[in-house]
Amino acid sequence: MLRFDHCNVKTCADELLALGNNNMKMWYIFEWLAKHDELQYGTQAEIVKLYVDDELVGYSLLENFEARTDKIVHHQGVTYQDLGVVHFVTVHEHRNKGYATLLANALYKEIIEPMLARHSDVHAYVTATGRAVPLMERTDIPPINLVKQFYSDVSFEVKVVNYLRGQEQTI
Repeated sequence: MLRFDHCNVKTCADELLALGNNNMKMWYIFEWLAKHDELQYGTQAEIVKLYVDDELVGYSLLENFEARTDKIVHHQGVTYQDLGVVHFVTVHEHRNKGYATLLANALYKEIIEPMLARHSDVHAYVTATGRAVPLMERTDIPPINLVKQFYSDVSFEVKVVNYLRGQEQTI
């Protein structure tokens, strides 16, 4: 039986730490939350966990920047708001079973879509990189709300503005 659980990571950090250090970036988030109860600068970590027969098989996580004013950029008269970065982990024994796709859809429907609706007055977007990109592309997220570069030396204009303008033109 499949079961999804949506929560703030601070309520389940110990459970996620028990999975082991198989994803370095998120491991540090879990470890920080286990010790401090809050992330820095107003960032939240929201998670959708997938259980199969009561066993955690994977999760999707959004480093949620919704409350961070430093993630709002005004560029040439347009306001852009970075709502966060998405991550996915499937427990090794459960890979290639379609669970990551189910998690991507749940993350979009339960967390990202409502956030985008709350920020319809600006050009809001989330970022996916690496293997998270094709997962998010298979959801219903509009391409104009998905950026695929994050760790990059290119300017904000190239990475976000020009990329999102190109997505608008293809719609």
